[in-house]
Amino acid sequence: MPIIQPLIKLSTLLAMCASSYLLAADDQGWELRRDQDGIQVHTRSVEGSPFDAVRTTARMTHVRLSSMVALIEDAPACMDWANSCAESYLVERISDSESLVYTHNDMPFPVKDRDVLAQIKWTQNIMTLEVEMNSVATVGKMDEVRGRLRLTKAVASWNFAPQMDGSVLISNQAHINPGSALPDWITNMLLIDAPFETMNSFVNEVRNTKYLDAQLSFIQEPAQQSDQESTK
Repeated sequence: MPIIQPLIKLSTLLAMCASSYLLAADDQGWELRRDQDGIQVHTRSVEGSPFDAVRTTARMTHVRLSSMVALIEDAPACMDWANSCAESYLVERISDSESLVYTHNDMPFPVKDRDVLAQIKWTQNIMTLEVEMNSVATVGKMDEVRGRLRLTKAVASWNFAPQMDGSVLISNQAHINPGSALPDWITNMLLIDAPFETMNSFVNEVRNTKYLDAQLSFIQEPAQQSDQESTK
């Protein structure tokens, strides 16, 4: 099960969220940093942390919830769409909707590569059919890899919310402690450029034929989507 991404692109990777105070769905304090091609990137400060949180949103039409979940669940495919993802794979499947996933992110020189072992869990609201993936970095379950800095404080989420017009509102949030000080230009890249590029690639990659007809036991499609499929 799978994936997501670590270091803010990681978030966007790592993909991966527990701190409800941080990843709450409220709009307070978010600052718009980029608005382009239907994708918005916001950041906001987090009380008690020197690192900002980032939220990226987009809207898609004619897309199945299962297709989006299947793409994220396809851990090895993260290199096709998640910015800076060099490697990702399933470490342990806990249940149909929960897993442990390892992700390695290739960082620009002179920054040391980051990696993360994230516990990922999917849930779906039975009333709204809104799907959410929460991811949190875990420790003590996997040896560290030489040459890579293991992220131990990283939370992230993906949210797919069906709308009345048949579209789906997509949101990705993350708050990550990179483990060491970073140059300003890299911090800016991780908080703005990388999340934007990840979302842009995600909305394109989810159209890949390998995900179009995905069927997942823990995902229910909206009635209008199911009706359309039955008439094909």
